[in-house]
Amino acid sequence: MTARRHQLIKPTIDMKTILLLCLVAVAAADQSARIANFQYGIEEDGSYAANYETTNGIKAQEDGISYPGNIPESGNYVRSGSYSYEWEGVTYTVTWTADENGFHPEGDHLPDFSHTREHIGGVEDHL
Repeated sequence: MTARRHQLIKPTIDMKTILLLCLVAVAAADQSARIANFQYGIEEDGSYAANYETTNGIKAQEDGISYPGNIPESGNYVRSGSYSYEWEGVTYTVTWTADENGFHPEGDHLPDFSHTREHIGGVEDHL
């Protein structure tokens, strides 16, 4: 991979910040919602796992690992997870992966974009 590509996919916000923003968004959506459970751990190999649940039924989990690049401030995260929430009596669940090729959500209520890569190609094709 080139240094330019690493810069394009380099995470600009750390995982704690992303989780905090998610929790703030949850609290803003339902003023009475509280965090019922939150667990977060980072291992020496760069992997992490996080889980949270709120009092209004939102649940999320994710795990991933950081792969350092050949030069400082470069590299990539490979992450996966899921979240679920209830809206008007229906529970929606999204499972997702995120890597150097982007964010890939899947859920019964989401459109199927699996064919998109066939039409536009991968990240490498646009660098």
